[in-house]
Amino acid sequence: MKLGVITDTWDLDGKVLTRSKIEDIDVKKISSILNKFTGKIKQTPPMYSSVKYKGRPAYDYARKGQNIDLKPKTVNIHNLELVSLENDLLTVKVNCSSGTYIRSLAYEIGNLLGCGASIKGLKRTKINDFKLDSSISVEDFLKGKFKKSDLESSSYMISIERLLDKNPSLYIKDKYRYHIVNGHPVDGEMVEFARTEDNNLLKKRIFIKIKDSSENIIAIHEILSENVISDIKSKKLTLTKSIVIFQ
Repeated sequence: MKLGVITDTWDLDGKVLTRSKIEDIDVKKISSILNKFTGKIKQTPPMYSSVKYKGRPAYDYARKGQNIDLKPKTVNIHNLELVSLENDLLTVKVNCSSGTYIRSLAYEIGNLLGCGASIKGLKRTKINDFKLDSSISVEDFLKGKFKKSDLESSSYMISIERLLDKNPSLYIKDKYRYHIVNGHPVDGEMVEFARTEDNNLLKKRIFIKIKDSSENIIAIHEILSENVISDIKSKKLTLTKSIVIFQ
């Protein structure tokens, strides 16, 4: 983050609102302030964000110059580490919960430092079990620098099972497998109810694995039902829509 600069978007792509001198700021002071943001904190989303206000994203109001009162949300900063301080550039490493706004974090840190701050660059290095150092860039992949055999033996290739490890499963009777691979939604008649009734993770808008009796993943669906378990019992209600099919 760049110290001494505040913009309307809280990053350097925005319009500069204020510039301040960087005075009496050292590593010790910064470390003390970073400690204040560790743990569960309340943070206000940036005005230029997709958070909804009265059904519309906040950036719609911001672009029209309209001020709105966005409610603070609770996020969890598991760890906040000072990496470097070089003149007016402060680099930190953050381990945080989903939904954390790093621009908000920079803005708040800048306020406590007394000079303001805006994001200059942001790199996500890990999400869940997936890490940047085990990835390949889209540009390199499209240039065709890697043979199929190289990719299959590398960490860049992730099995469907691992990719969807945390997604719940819905089991289908084998006689309906043909329907699923042809893109049909799931209704209660298709479901192996005995293998599904205790799954509390089946909720509306969740992406789920559709499996057959042999544990094969045959499709990915999105849940449409408000209450999957009770709607399964009604047999004919449409529970899902097809997203991806694996032949």
